[in-house]
Amino acid sequence: MKRLYFLLLFVSFSSLAQNQIALNDLSAFDSPTKNWTIEGRAKGNISDSLLQISMGNGILVNTLRQGKYHREDDLKFKLNHGDIHFKIDFMLPKGANSGLYLQGRYELQLFDSYGKKSVKYNDCGGIYERWDEKRGKGNEGYEGSAPRVNASKAPGLWQHLEVEFQAPRFNANGVKTQSAIFKKVILNGVVVQENVIVSGLTRGSLFDKEAAFGPLMIQGDHGQIAFKNIWYETYDLPSVQLGKVRFQVYEGKFPDYQVGNAKVVQSGDLDKITQKAIDLRSDFLTKFDEDIEVPATDTYQFKTNWTGSGQLFVDGQLLNKGASWYTQSIYESIKLEKGTHHLQLVYAKDFPWGPKSLGLSIKRVGAHWVDVHERTSLPDPEAVGMIELKAESEPVFQRSFTFHKGIKKTHVISVGDPSGIHYSYNLKQGALLQVWKGKFLNVTQMWENRGEPQTSEPMGVVLDMDGKFPLVVDHQNQLDSLEAKDLVYKGYRIQHGRPIFKYDWKSTGLQIEDYILPNAEGTGLLRKIKIVGASPTKSNVQLIVSNATDFAELNSNMQSANSNEYNVKWEKGTAEILKLGNHQFQLRLPLLGEEFNYQIIW
Repeated sequence: MKRLYFLLLFVSFSSLAQNQIALNDLSAFDSPTKNWTIEGRAKGNISDSLLQISMGNGILVNTLRQGKYHREDDLKFKLNHGDIHFKIDFMLPKGANSGLYLQGRYELQLFDSYGKKSVKYNDCGGIYERWDEKRGKGNEGYEGSAPRVNASKAPGLWQHLEVEFQAPRFNANGVKTQSAIFKKVILNGVVVQENVIVSGLTRGSLFDKEAAFGPLMIQGDHGQIAFKNIWYETYDLPSVQLGKVRFQVYEGKFPDYQVGNAKVVQSGDLDKITQKAIDLRSDFLTKFDEDIEVPATDTYQFKTNWTGSGQLFVDGQLLNKGASWYTQSIYESIKLEKGTHHLQLVYAKDFPWGPKSLGLSIKRVGAHWVDVHERTSLPDPEAVGMIELKAESEPVFQRSFTFHKGIKKTHVISVGDPSGIHYSYNLKQGALLQVWKGKFLNVTQMWENRGEPQTSEPMGVVLDMDGKFPLVVDHQNQLDSLEAKDLVYKGYRIQHGRPIFKYDWKSTGLQIEDYILPNAEGTGLLRKIKIVGASPTKSNVQLIVSNATDFAELNSNMQSANSNEYNVKWEKGTAEILKLGNHQFQLRLPLLGEEFNYQIIW
């Protein structure tokens, strides 16, 4: 059950709400200079200091057009915000530098930090330092927060940033009572900041004083940068008002939630819902009834947590139902009209082990969650220290189960490298599952207590690969999976500390050796697939380098994939790109000689 807790925390942060800034024109911004334009596509090579731009819409681009950059080239949004949950995709060329200012006052750094072994406050994902010249020369800068890890991707690739920001609080007299907080910053899927308090304005602020609200701003005076997919949710709308709670407790087991002629053994009134009011430890069913006041007609999300089983009714309509552990949240949404609505929460527990636990929370888009339960009714999840498997002085191999695209794979080996470039591999299919950079492997779900899930998780900037056997013959379609009697795994041998996986491909009479290692530049992985045997099918073998939503040519032997999510590069041969339908494309290479060589760069 602990796994559910980890996953649900991530889902709750990532389930961003409903406001997108349209990039059909510049109308969402306040007096943009000519450096800012709306374009249709941006791409770049890892070594290019400028992006290649194509006309269209959907992408916001800053490019020097007026001799040199000026402070007025910073881009101010018309959106003013207090608390905000914000996400954006950005692309940097080599050496680029920019920043995202929350409320125009607190800078989150955007910088080409790719490949840096150690990072500081001015690297990508860092919270920039404050500045006070009165501190004396050389000591003007203070505070600032470096990202926990370097989660940057290569120049010319799209990167993803999510920010949860809590604005400073002020009393009725305008006196600050609480500083601004970066509650969470996620860069390319990796948490790089969490609960960082910013005591005042960071350097380069648009204003000289703090306030409860302010505009988003992008630094536009340091170099070229591109943005897309800008989403946000603010939290300034009124939410539900709670009423008094009436509760009734029935003793016994009620698997269908029907109490029949059972007697009420306990009842009373409460200010908020709480399992603490229930005297029985188990074998009970409790009904909590409450009226809430809805401020406006809108969609409202209900979240329930319980140890045992339960039901939630809204105006008599069953909304949430199930049996679960308290760390598992059940979410459902419903449209409610302005006015009074009745809630009934039914909670049953028919086993003696485990704590009584009960929670109910309500959220309106544009408002914070409101807990209908008392704070102590829902215990904090049991803290579990993460168990990290490291790859420090030599390559490390670890067998485990792994989730890939939501499916649990059972015959997986993860290979960690001291270079910080790692991968997981499906031994049944000779297939890459995931590649990543950073720390190696979270093995908590394998080694903590009984380790029932037996799953491992990557600990860095992760790319999901297609998870399929990468070879076909005679221009056939790629299969989702090969039968075990056709593709026979023959183990692996070690070369320079790294595994070379061996297979018999029975239907072709060929033997396969698959060797995956960090490339020489340290920018990604090199994959060498050697074809052994004299089968007549050998000359007709093709390598499927990648399946993607699109490809864009960077040069004659290099393509960006999935709208510049990663790059693929090969040594020889002319690539063939097939259109598969359903917005999918496939890049294939012919066999020239005995071996395929290609790189995945991110």
